[in-house]
Amino acid sequence: MEPRIARGKYQVQSRVEYGLMRINIDTSKLLSSSLFIALFFISANSSAAEFSGYVALTTDYVRRGVTQSDSDPALQLGAELSFKNGLFLGAWGSTIDITNGPSRQRDLELNYYAGFVFDVSNSWQLSIGAVAYDYPGQTGTIDYGYLEYSMGANFNDFIWIDVAYSSDLYHTGRSTTNIELYAERPVGKIWSIGGGAGHYDTSSLTGRSYQYWQLGITASLKWADIDLRAHDTDGWVPIVSTPDRARSRIVLKIQIPF
Repeated sequence: MEPRIARGKYQVQSRVEYGLMRINIDTSKLLSSSLFIALFFISANSSAAEFSGYVALTTDYVRRGVTQSDSDPALQLGAELSFKNGLFLGAWGSTIDITNGPSRQRDLELNYYAGFVFDVSNSWQLSIGAVAYDYPGQTGTIDYGYLEYSMGANFNDFIWIDVAYSSDLYHTGRSTTNIELYAERPVGKIWSIGGGAGHYDTSSLTGRSYQYWQLGITASLKWADIDLRAHDTDGWVPIVSTPDRARSRIVLKIQIPF
């Protein structure tokens, strides 16, 4: 699972893509590094941090309705430091399998994220943050790494709303916006049911946007969370997905905290 700033639980080539070239000065990574360094020094002067982490095995890594592991299993690892003043810092990684044409391959995704979460009432919690997406070892002339900013709201750990924006996806100078709504409800002592939907606007880059949705059930055991979830989209868009990667799928995931 990619990091959720809202803090909730859970190939057709385009002429545009052929024009993307890797640049020597990566401004998104410079900005993200500056943000994380600043937050680190602020956190150092705050109260003691709480550490959390997990390792997960999933039958398919799905992000915004699209498989990132070519419908194959993925191994994932995440860790986070959270502070009493609301600051949080984390890193997350997953094996992936994305081919975007001849000599363009991504096998590993790393995310570095930071942000701030705060209560605005007894029921509502807001958050702001940023996630840097990196793909170590990627091949080809395109640098797929980018920076995404996020604002989220959480109502009673029941409903999460998240808006994410990138001003420069894949170093194209084109912006994207994702809006997602997710809700989860406990059923009994260990079970919970959750579902959500989102709209990913990539029209500035691809000329298209798409909708996606998910519905799942989770068992929270003492040693692990086991999640069974269905994902689907209303179609594919160039660069971001393919007809096969955007089709409906069912995913089983086991997540073990440490």
